[in-house]
Amino acid sequence: MKDDDYSPWLDAGKPATIYGIPVLVFLVFLLLFIWPAKTTFFICCSLIILYKVLAIFGYTLTVLLQRIHHWLRGNKITGRPWWYRKFFE
Repeated sequence: MKDDDYSPWLDAGKPATIYGIPVLVFLVFLLLFIWPAKTTFFICCSLIILYKVLAIFGYTLTVLLQRIHHWLRGNKITGRPWWYRKFFE
């Protein structure tokens, strides 16, 4: 693929990040307005550090949610609802 073929629309759906951390994760600091304490500040900072470490290893919040969903769903995926398979097959 040449540089001329690259479309800027390919980057339109990427999530906004600051240093590899999703921007919505920083909303955890809103807890400081509810419970302003050093403990709350350290918990918020440790969550941000945890998300950064996970992002370094390639496990963003979206990837983790997809993995948990796959684990809960199981390996067998059918096109029929459970009640149809139970009563008609």
